[in-house]
Amino acid sequence: MIQHLDTAEYKQMLWKNGAGYTIELARSDGDSLDAFDWRISMADVKTSGDFSKFNGMQRILTVLEGVGIVLNIDGDSEHLKTLESAQFSGDSTTSCELSDGPIRDFNLIYHPEKWRSHYQWLFDSVSTEMFSSADLIFIFNQSPEPLEIEVDRQVFCLAHQQSLKIEQQKALKKLVLKSEHLKQTCLIELTKI
Repeated sequence: MIQHLDTAEYKQMLWKNGAGYTIELARSDGDSLDAFDWRISMADVKTSGDFSKFNGMQRILTVLEGVGIVLNIDGDSEHLKTLESAQFSGDSTTSCELSDGPIRDFNLIYHPEKWRSHYQWLFDSVSTEMFSSADLIFIFNQSPEPLEIEVDRQVFCLAHQQSLKIEQQKALKKLVLKSEHLKQTCLIELTKI
């Protein structure tokens, strides 16, 4: 099944700690913030503060917009600028400090005992061709320029912050991605363990 997700289809919900809002792009199932196997979301971080805990989960966070943040994870600090990512445990004591004003971030949270993940921002400049047999393929376009994706001879065009969600049963899919700003494309592959 292939779904072209528009920004109007994303769900806004309160953070687990109530200190802000998450824009949920996609999730495995359910509505609870405690019961999912994977979730892909964005969040607008307007103030420095603590992160919610997601015990037993693995997290990957990328700064999408804004100058950046300093992530404090279990006492260690990591400075993230635009399109830089950090991976950390949902069990970790995590907080952030804004470098210079609000940011928007992009998040994958998943259960590492149930799913294996491959998370990357593409580095090719204009076009890339790839094959994937992952159970879930998720492509997100951060660029203001359109992203063209061909999947098994079907063509999809993603505008800024739109996504393509491909769920399949162990089939091998050929993907061709084309954009003037392909480096602002995130590709997530999740495979059941």
